[in-house]
Amino acid sequence: MWRFCLHSLFREYGWQFLKRVVVPHPLRTTRAVLDLGDLDFSGDMAATSDRAPSPNLDGARMIVGVGFCLKPMNPPCPSGRPNHDCYYLERLIHAHLSDPSDPSDMSDCCRQCAIREIGIRTLETGAAFYIMTSAKDILFDVFTPALDEGRFSSGLFVLCRYSLRPFAVGLLASGIRAWLFPFERGDCRDYRTWLQADRGVKDEQTAINEQSRRFVRELLGNGAQEPTLYRRFERQGNILYPRTGSNSLLGGTDGPARI
Repeated sequence: MWRFCLHSLFREYGWQFLKRVVVPHPLRTTRAVLDLGDLDFSGDMAATSDRAPSPNLDGARMIVGVGFCLKPMNPPCPSGRPNHDCYYLERLIHAHLSDPSDPSDMSDCCRQCAIREIGIRTLETGAAFYIMTSAKDILFDVFTPALDEGRFSSGLFVLCRYSLRPFAVGLLASGIRAWLFPFERGDCRDYRTWLQADRGVKDEQTAINEQSRRFVRELLGNGAQEPTLYRRFERQGNILYPRTGSNSLLGGTDGPARI
């Protein structure tokens, strides 16, 4: 972890993290580094808090993030790989909400995509959904809004095991309690390959094991709103936020659940 931090100091993410997290919040950052030593990253899931997930998973104040490298390569993702885009979720067909595995009107690529499945289940909880790319984008899209605005209080993230510790420091400093699921294969194992992926160069498709996939389904399934309130996502910047057609909840027609 310390080698990762040392390398990152000479890159934009490192000094931006210092500027936006460490310098304005030195006590929180110090506490985050100290608390990191109490976390267990050896298994298929790591949690930054001992608190059990609340029944609604914090709803609109939760964010679910997945690495872009989960995007299928054969056939290739129609949205491309190193970006925050999802062709399916951004053009969501309401009928698919009742069954995330429904193959109707779905390309072969989308049918096999773990991002699609996790995104659909995220929508049902009312949480935000985020396809993660670079460390700098995560800093500006997740950590900084959580610190400055309290936008996110909890999260579920699927990412490479190499990134778990530095990522957890950012979460702890930002006040986001989270559940982290490392990839089983295809992920970065050292700083060189991580840096390439951070720049968008990733020639392998990652995957999570079936046990973790079931755990993610269960966790998100337990937080699903009944009846389903949210029908599609609206993209704000790099993040997808749930939308509902209910006037009574939002005081307007088909407005965003939260921004």
